[in-house]
Amino acid sequence: MSKQTKLRTTAARWFIRMQEAEPDAPERTQFEAWLLQSPLHQQEYASFSQSWDDIDSIAELKAMVHAKEVAHFIGKDKRVKKVKNAAAVLGTCLVMLVGGVVGQQQYKEWQTSPTLQLAAQTIASQLTTKTFEDGTQVTLNASSSMDVAYYRHQRHVQLNQGEAIFEVTKDTQRPFIVETDTAKITVLGTRFAVNKLDNFVRVSVDHGQVRVESKDSLSTVLLGNGQVAEVPKHQPIQRMNTQANDYFKFVDGLIVFNQSNIYEIAEVLSRYRATKVIAQGAPHEKISAIIEVKDTEVFIDTLPKIANVKVVNAATQRVIQAKE
Repeated sequence: MSKQTKLRTTAARWFIRMQEAEPDAPERTQFEAWLLQSPLHQQEYASFSQSWDDIDSIAELKAMVHAKEVAHFIGKDKRVKKVKNAAAVLGTCLVMLVGGVVGQQQYKEWQTSPTLQLAAQTIASQLTTKTFEDGTQVTLNASSSMDVAYYRHQRHVQLNQGEAIFEVTKDTQRPFIVETDTAKITVLGTRFAVNKLDNFVRVSVDHGQVRVESKDSLSTVLLGNGQVAEVPKHQPIQRMNTQANDYFKFVDGLIVFNQSNIYEIAEVLSRYRATKVIAQGAPHEKISAIIEVKDTEVFIDTLPKIANVKVVNAATQRVIQAKE
């Protein structure tokens, strides 16, 4: 193989690899280094990239594997000299490239085929614990739901509603990801809790490191042992000056409120009741309390004594109203 043909083949290989590489993939650094080694590298890569634009699909590539079809492709459309030069490379390494692309596609499909799928849902006052194939345990709180999918390259949980504690078995090859509609939480191995509320998502870390991303504001924070953050809608992530272990106590039958407004209180209490609790009025009042799950009714009745609110009983719900 001549130096020119070898260079063209290398350019073609880099082109194929770069089509599949993630923006932060380590091989992009290698590619950029190769590109800067010589203007010839840049010319050959640009030439192949330009000729590739004339090829509509992988299916067309497969149809061009035979030399006669390659010649017909060139003659029919009267490509410019650069295209003919690139096609010469295709004539010598097309089968390899097609195989590479198809192989990458097959590998991608293999990677994204789930090895485990399950859905879990709890009703009012019910807790459930699930243990997955890697030893990871998830405790789902009352009135919560999640969808789980394990892949060869990652472990994924969609928390649709409610709250859960995740005790994740470490696997550096497969990050563990929890998502809600507004937040994405990524870990390798740790114990943490996620509480999906109407207005924000709370992430609490018992131990280990957790990366929290806001889908709305595109902000990111890294949490460590004992740290807590909240992801409000359309706002940056906020670090909270609260104890993380407070938000793991629901497994012991305790509910902890730390400077919570009436809307958070109503939403959390509703998880343990057949009838809902709703809030009305300005959310200025901040309430802190620790109660047992079995005492939710007593707590609701006590609220007017500890905060500037009143409780109204309706046929199908109880209403916590902020006083003017």
